[in-house]
Amino acid sequence: MKATVKEGIKGFTGTLDGAVYYYHPRLKRTLMRRLPKMPRQPQNDDYASIARQIKELNPSAAYRYDFKTYLAALRDHDETAAYPSWYSLFVKMLWAMRAKYPGQVDLKTITREQIHTQELPCRSVKTAVEDGLLPAVPGSQYLDHLL
Repeated sequence: MKATVKEGIKGFTGTLDGAVYYYHPRLKRTLMRRLPKMPRQPQNDDYASIARQIKELNPSAAYRYDFKTYLAALRDHDETAAYPSWYSLFVKMLWAMRAKYPGQVDLKTITREQIHTQELPCRSVKTAVEDGLLPAVPGSQYLDHLL
């Protein structure tokens, strides 16, 4: 369902009356969805701690730019690629790395220092593509800025 708002408040986000409102920059629209009602479960805490740890990695501006460039190239190369932002692709890459290297990577405790000292493939878009964590697209070999 699309929420319609006046032009002056197009960036409105938040929760109100059991609904979540957020602005989607690619669609240039404010969207609304129902607030999820999920029971409290132990795995929810695990996912929350992983999400916080991933957020604390705080990639550099050049790395974020490389991911945005890669995402644009991926959308041009594959029309079925439905990633809303570079960050969702970044998170998917980290989960793929965890699945590929289960003994070496723990997303609950991952840090920038660990990524650089162990030379994990997520340190740049180029190394992630070379390792198979991300699909290959033309020009990805030039996206080599570090996390």
